[in-house]
Amino acid sequence: MYNVNILLFNFLKKENFFLLKNKNNDFFKDKNILITGSSGLIGVNLLIFFFLLSKTSNSPKKITSLYKTNIPKFLKYIKISKKFKFIRCDLSKELSNKISSKFDIIFHCAGYAQPSKFISDPIATLCLNSFAIDNLLKRIVYKGNFIFLSSSEVYSGLEGTVSEDRTGLTTTSHKRACYIEGKKYGETLLQIYKNKLKLNLKIIRLCLAYGPGVRINDTRVMSQFIDQLIKRKNIKMIDDGKAIRSYIFISDVIKIMLNIIIKGKDSIYNIGGKEKISIFDLAKKISKYFNNAKVYKKILAKKNFSAPKNAFVSIKKYENELGKMKLIKIDNGLEKTIKWHKLLYEK
Repeated sequence: MYNVNILLFNFLKKENFFLLKNKNNDFFKDKNILITGSSGLIGVNLLIFFFLLSKTSNSPKKITSLYKTNIPKFLKYIKISKKFKFIRCDLSKELSNKISSKFDIIFHCAGYAQPSKFISDPIATLCLNSFAIDNLLKRIVYKGNFIFLSSSEVYSGLEGTVSEDRTGLTTTSHKRACYIEGKKYGETLLQIYKNKLKLNLKIIRLCLAYGPGVRINDTRVMSQFIDQLIKRKNIKMIDDGKAIRSYIFISDVIKIMLNIIIKGKDSIYNIGGKEKISIFDLAKKISKYFNNAKVYKKILAKKNFSAPKNAFVSIKKYENELGKMKLIKIDNGLEKTIKWHKLLYEK
């Protein structure tokens, strides 16, 4: 009988293997690297990349992984590597005393990217983008590299495609304020410390990453649709699905993040997709992979999380500086993502 965890691990290795072709990967050679939130979508794929890189001449010195929820079992093949150290830690409360060294590069990816989670624990959400950053800055070398995973949610309240020179118009009483204002606070705090510590600071305002690396019961819309189809053969939506979204596949996210870290000249960059799609059309597109299963609108009564009507960002700044992005089309990305979810359910 085959081992599903091996299949999942190999799946992620295959999706990220192309990243080794980057001629600038020597940037990471012999670096001491910290990744927070390493059990999430971004963190998992970063770990896979650095695992692959650790087998090359550009291997980092050490990769330390901080996580709160359990590390997925398919990552046990990384845990046995001497290059990696895994530490369980709730950054919203304290920084683990097991961390004594300083780091050349810190990826701060910890946080609740799923609305239902960050709304249910607003204090922790705020702390992860304030108190936690303050603690992490005590663990970075002078002139080190700090990468903060912010969000396109900082543009909430604005209409149309948004660029990095603006932030949103929502108030502190907004239902998502703990996340929106938390990200703004984190960005501000880092901008202050940037000059004090001479940081190579990169703030990534990410808009809707998806793909292999998510877990079962992920509460984001795309994952919910796929999971519903696997479990009950239809999709029951919570509204009419008119909201417009622009998704970006996870391997594209990692590629762009690495390019920004290595070659980016500024501190703040949007990362997002080029294709736009309504939530309803997304549901219909996913249903095609399940024999055109039924999609029902306005069936479930569910709490309103004040989600934005539209979510897409301008990527002109990145493309003008670092070159045009050739992104994975959503049809190709969905096919891979659905295969990933189906494998998860085989466990």
